Amino acid sequence: MTKPKNRRQDRLGNILLLAFMILGLASMALSLVLPDRDRSDTENRHLAQLQDIRATGLWTGQTGKQLSDWYADQFAGRETWLHLDYIFRRMEGVSLMDDVYIGNRMLLQQAAAYDPAASDARLGAIRQFQTKTGLPVNVQIVPTSISVNADRLPMNATAGDENTALADIQAKSQDLGFIDSRATLESHKDEELYYKTDHHWTSRGAWYAYTDLAAAKGWTADASAFRQLEAAGDFQGTLSSRTGDPFLSDTVHLWVPENGPQYVMTKDGVKTRTMYDAAALDQKDKYQVFTGANTGLLTLEMDTDSSTRLLVFKDSYFNSYLQFLIPQCRTITVVDPRYYDGDINQLLETGIFTDVLFLYNYSTWMQDQSLTGALEAVTPNQAQ
Repeated sequence: MTKPKNRRQDRLGNILLLAFMILGLASMALSLVLPDRDRSDTENRHLAQLQDIRATGLWTGQTGKQLSDWYADQFAGRETWLHLDYIFRRMEGVSLMDDVYIGNRMLLQQAAAYDPAASDARLGAIRQFQTKTGLPVNVQIVPTSISVNADRLPMNATAGDENTALADIQAKSQDLGFIDSRATLESHKDEELYYKTDHHWTSRGAWYAYTDLAAAKGWTADASAFRQLEAAGDFQGTLSSRTGDPFLSDTVHLWVPENGPQYVMTKDGVKTRTMYDAAALDQKDKYQVFTGANTGLLTLEMDTDSSTRLLVFKDSYFNSYLQFLIPQCRTITVVDPRYYDGDINQLLETGIFTDVLFLYNYSTWMQDQSLTGALEAVTPNQAQ
């Protein structure tokens, strides 16, 4: 005989199921009448558009896939459903979503697997670049959050081989002026060095890594010389977008030199008197406050007495690191090989550079192949 308590639970389950069915049907109906949304702030990406679907792919199945993608993207209340999906999966005990661990008050992205041959090829390209140009080089491959904050991982999760890989990279690149920031970041890991909801480091994390470069270059590294300004307090980054986590958020801080030099940044042909893009603070990806959206090339010219004219090859970790270099340099030329379609030789022909810095986070270093191609295109006769 069914007990009354079980019958009540069954009725409650049926009511909840019916409610979700009604909500689902209502969302389906709304999806067909509401105008398409251009992008999802929660997922930080553009959404499929009905106007882009072409009937020419009917026989190949492409049209069907486009319709499926459009419906999934334009499903009414999609972002609410994403948050609900996150909550239900967490209730089921899921701790890994889309290669992101749900840690102790922090989301941590799985690190890329270590491929020694791929890493050695990039180091070899840098070594050849150094030989061709005769310029002093520093390589700084920095750990990601999952390595530094491994103690915040969920039970039975591991940080992988990132720390071991960085030790191997460091051992193989002493002739390239390798800057090892593992110990420095580890010693300050309780100071919010990485965002809880994003794969980037915070300005504080970038600062501690900068102190290691400064020590190697003989530059000053005085934190009191910077004003630490809270730029935004509601940042939910890429890891929040990938998991659907609605609960965590971050604060974005700028470190502005107290008595820093005047400077001009040139990016995509536009000159500004600041590296900060205030408009980004009203957007989903508030990390773009540091120099704006990624681009292949940008330059800064400072009114300092410094003789350092720095050439940088980087990924987006460098964007928040840049603010600490401004007082130390006369010019900074920043190349992101992932987006750069120009000729490195034309940059080198100016002959103005005195130093070169390669700054990447570990995962980008392992996954991105554009750096090797850019460096191999350098020719000795144009580099001198």
